[in-house]
Amino acid sequence: MLLRICLIVAVVGGLGAVGLIHTKLKDKIETITTERDNNAQERDRFQQESTKAKQAERKAKEERDDSNQQLATATNELIIVTAKATEQEKRANDLSSRYNATLKERNEAQAQLAAWNVLGVTPAQVEEIKASLKNVTTERDAVTAEKEILTKDNRRLIAELQRFIGDSDKVKLPEGLKGKVIAVDPQWQFVVLDIGSDQGVLERGEMLVNRNGKLVAKVRISSVETNRSIANVLPEWKQEDVAEGDQVLY
Repeated sequence: MLLRICLIVAVVGGLGAVGLIHTKLKDKIETITTERDNNAQERDRFQQESTKAKQAERKAKEERDDSNQQLATATNELIIVTAKATEQEKRANDLSSRYNATLKERNEAQAQLAAWNVLGVTPAQVEEIKASLKNVTTERDAVTAEKEILTKDNRRLIAELQRFIGDSDKVKLPEGLKGKVIAVDPQWQFVVLDIGSDQGVLERGEMLVNRNGKLVAKVRISSVETNRSIANVLPEWKQEDVAEGDQVLY
């Protein structure tokens, strides 16, 4: 009987322990379940927020790219508009200058016309005067050219006359006359110059030979052509041998 009581007590105690353990396990399971549900909700909330953040980032990038594209487009349009404005300003300035020039010409023409009206000269007479002036100018130029030729001939004849009559006076050449030595004959001591009668060179005229600012020799013209002449080197004036490229001065 005692054994049965002990067994009953043991069974009851075990049942109590099992009930206690079951209760604790139930509480633990409920706690874990609650935490799992909370974690799942937190995870879902985090995923939703992450998705929203990614969407917001993608939208911001699209807006930024769109803004950059708009900025590039606006910049290109600004460049084009600025270029057109510069061109228009240039055209406006050019037109303004042409207008001012035309206005000035008109005013001058009106002033000239008023002057001709005061003089009582008609446009046809003005054209005749202009034609006559052109003819006079042409004649003047021809006379001037002929005068130059006669002057050269006169100087040449005077030089020849001096040579024939034995006049010891030196032949005068044009002031500032200069040229270059283009050929040299060291054996016969004569040189060829790149100046002639067209430049006013005369026979028996004497010129100094210069090299880099230093006197080299003096030459006397012996033969003259249109744009070339031959001269003899004067021994008493020779400092060095004359070379091609040396300058001759009067």
